[in-house]
Amino acid sequence: MNSKVLMVFAGLLLLCAGVVGYLGMSVGKPVEPAARIADVAPAAASEADKLQRTPVVVASRDLPALAVIGKDDLSVEMLRTAPAGSYPKPEDLIGQRVWVAIPAGSIVSAAVVEPGGPLARTIRPDERAMAIAVDEVVGGGGFVLPGDYVDVMLFVQDPQGTERTVSAQVVLPGVRVITYGEQIAVASDGQARNAGDPKDKTPRPPRTAVLAVPAEAAARLMLASQAGSLRLAVRSKDENLYEKDQQGRYLQASLGASGSQSITLEQLLGRPRPAPAMRQVSAPAVDAGIVVYRGTTITREAH
Repeated sequence: MNSKVLMVFAGLLLLCAGVVGYLGMSVGKPVEPAARIADVAPAAASEADKLQRTPVVVASRDLPALAVIGKDDLSVEMLRTAPAGSYPKPEDLIGQRVWVAIPAGSIVSAAVVEPGGPLARTIRPDERAMAIAVDEVVGGGGFVLPGDYVDVMLFVQDPQGTERTVSAQVVLPGVRVITYGEQIAVASDGQARNAGDPKDKTPRPPRTAVLAVPAEAAARLMLASQAGSLRLAVRSKDENLYEKDQQGRYLQASLGASGSQSITLEQLLGRPRPAPAMRQVSAPAVDAGIVVYRGTTITREAH
């Protein structure tokens, strides 16, 4: 065999050995793209978690009661779930007054910057929240819920002499139920919430219901609660009473003039008021005769 052919053949073998060695080294190295993907995955998950969080304003330092909130008193934290009544931006709170003391790190909610409790924030300025005693019969079998509209009905047994007068009438039409038992309608979302102990799973029968009564009809409901037995008649949701109530004081118009005046039991029951008894005043008796003065003695003599 020619020496040149041997040299070419040796060169080819050497080239093949180099290629095989390079391939072996490439296969033996760890895969860098996989490592990069493993490193990027936690970072991507962290970014996705940040996008799912909601900004919530918290107190950056202790705030005493009646303090005016300044820019340096607030900070923002990202939470998975924003509590009801919280604020997403500090600008919404700057210049407002806190009505209770707030420790540093606490969430600043509407409950601490608005005076009054849940009931006071649920009713309008022209309404009064009044409670009445209820049971399963009074409260529609126990199925009345906050947000329902009901007619307050009065049943009276009035004995008069040997006869007994029985009457029933609607005292207040279409008033809104604010609370029923331990359930309360929260002003921010209008949904019923349980005001009792969340750890207590024992159901308790409702004993009171709070109604949003027009201010001029509060005395009417108070008198009716003492006159006889009350019942709550639930109104249909198809009547859209909430929309009508918000648009135009329909309840006050339906009450008429009697809702704005003091009312007696006789007026409430439609009975005529008894006439006051006339007092007979007798004139003082006057003795006949002439008064005669003799020194310090006074006598009366006939004439």
